Amino acid sequence: MPPFTRLTIPDLLLEEVIEHARSEAPNECCGLLAGHIEDGVGVMTARFTVANDLHSSTRYETNARDLFTAFRAMRKDNLELLAIYHSHPTSEPVPSLRDVEQNTYGETVVHLIVSLAGAKPEVRAWWLTEVGYREAEWSAV
Repeated sequence: MPPFTRLTIPDLLLEEVIEHARSEAPNECCGLLAGHIEDGVGVMTARFTVANDLHSSTRYETNARDLFTAFRAMRKDNLELLAIYHSHPTSEPVPSLRDVEQNTYGETVVHLIVSLAGAKPEVRAWWLTEVGYREAEWSAV
C-alpha cells in the first residue's frame, strides 16, 4: 500500500523538472522529488538533479554520487523521498517495460514522467508495481 494517496507539486518545482528535461534532451533526464506527507498527501518541497550515467535517449541510470548527495540532503532537512522523475524525449509519458522492470522502490514513491514528444511537455505520474503500473493522482499548486 502506498504511503500517500496523491501528490502536490509547487508550480516552480514542476517548471524546474520540465526545464531539466528540456536541457538534457535528446537524452533522458532523471532526478528526485522530496517533501513531507501530510494527511495522506505527499507535499513536494525539494528537487534533486541526478545525472543520467547512460547519456541515453531511451534509458537512464542514476549516478550513485548524486543519489548519495541527495539522500544526505534529505536526511539533513528531514525530508522524505516522494517521487522519482525522468523524461521521455520522444515518447509518451507512460512507463516503459524497462521502467517497470528496474523499479527498486515498489509502491513507496511515485514515478513522474515528462514527455517532450509533443508541441508542449506532458507530465504524468505513476505508481509502479512488480508487474505493471497505474496512474497516480497529482496536482500542481
